[in-house]
Amino acid sequence: MQNIKRTMLGMVIMASGQYAMANDAIVVGAGLAGLSAAYELEQRGYEVTVLEARDRLGGRITTETDFVNGQIAEGGGELLDHVRVHPLMWNYADKFGVEIDYIGYWGDTEEGAYYLNGKLFPYGSFKRELGIDKKKEMDTFHHAFADLAKEIPDYSDPSTAPNAAQLDNTTVAEWLDTLNLSPDIRTLAEHHIRGEYDEPAALSLLFLAHQAKVYEQVGGNEVEIARFKNGGVSMAQGFADNIKGDILTNHVVTDITQTESGVSVTAAGKTFTADVAIVTVPAPVLTKISFSPALPQEMVDAANDLNYGSHTKVLLEYSKRFWLDYGVGGDTISELPVGWTWEATDQQEGESGIMITYTSGDFADAQIDFPEADIIADKRDQINTMYPGADELFIKAHVYAWHRDEYVMGGYAAYGPGEVTKYWNTFRQPHGNVYFAGEHVDDKFVAYMEGAVRTGLRVAEEIAGPAPADGNQGGGNDVGIE
Repeated sequence: MQNIKRTMLGMVIMASGQYAMANDAIVVGAGLAGLSAAYELEQRGYEVTVLEARDRLGGRITTETDFVNGQIAEGGGELLDHVRVHPLMWNYADKFGVEIDYIGYWGDTEEGAYYLNGKLFPYGSFKRELGIDKKKEMDTFHHAFADLAKEIPDYSDPSTAPNAAQLDNTTVAEWLDTLNLSPDIRTLAEHHIRGEYDEPAALSLLFLAHQAKVYEQVGGNEVEIARFKNGGVSMAQGFADNIKGDILTNHVVTDITQTESGVSVTAAGKTFTADVAIVTVPAPVLTKISFSPALPQEMVDAANDLNYGSHTKVLLEYSKRFWLDYGVGGDTISELPVGWTWEATDQQEGESGIMITYTSGDFADAQIDFPEADIIADKRDQINTMYPGADELFIKAHVYAWHRDEYVMGGYAAYGPGEVTKYWNTFRQPHGNVYFAGEHVDDKFVAYMEGAVRTGLRVAEEIAGPAPADGNQGGGNDVGIE
């Protein structure tokens, strides 16, 4: 009989020195997918241990607090759609008492501006500045984008669409060519796609059609309308505070072995055993974990090939919100490489303000090896070009270049040409007792926080069934997966 004892950490130490969970699950990764999976499994009676490589929780959610006046800004996932669109995120926030703020400006302040042909002008002045013909062109682009939804009968599996192969092997750049847009409108259209996903030439048109299908019945006033009042870290902590099992940071998982009795996971020089493992790391990071038995070739290929958008967020703090002097709210769509900017502090007190630059695609890749100081200097210069004199007000900045982060290796999934028909369902199936979750695994909200928690809930339901029927436990008990 083995000599075992229950520890204060809720684990069992066996004579072999292994750390074993009683009937239970190991979750790899403490991002939203991992935390939601752990929480939901506990609601179903499982004991769970979460192993996180970083020294913090949240994964691609991280809140920067190193600013004056107590202001904060998000270095990663930030914006929420309306509760009708992203119900699980709102439900978890309500369940855990995490406050959400609506964003935006009121009164005489426009939401934002374009910077085009060397000139800054408010969104509402588009027709006056560029003319009625270009306004019609812009409308044509948006209508053509929306019409792509007609190509997808069911968002859950776009690979079954009648013209799936043709659409999947067409790049979004090639599709844009067919619209015959003028240079100004082509610049804005490319920005829209690049900033949301990745470089148009790197994207599958079938994936873009899927995104159009998902948002087919969503109004513009329901998109990106809110953020967490105390930062995304408050949402991660909300999960952590409601998870009874251990969440162990600085535990880089190196090996996952399936045994007759379940799984064995090696991290930080220790071995943990359980019935099942849920792996929530981004697809490219799977290549850093040794699996036994080896992952199926399709999963290996997907881990190596699946396109992730390149995105760099730079959080720039200024002593004054100079953009308000221009009558706009800091939200700028620019022809410059900086791409897209917005204010992080619209609902925060203080004269100072934080402007976020969001640089994507080729423009982000061009700086993948740049020192942070050079990236900051470049963004400061471009902001000063759009808003002359702004640099005199600069205080400090922080850089989050997700495509060069060793634990992400990309911003978020953005399927490339030929990849939807190859890999759409690859990670939705378990590999024995190893399950997969994360925004890249969702069949609806790929690249969104909502997608991450949807997969955490889905995997928990696959492993342990529905949550208790008392209506008080489990995110899915209130909302569920469509």
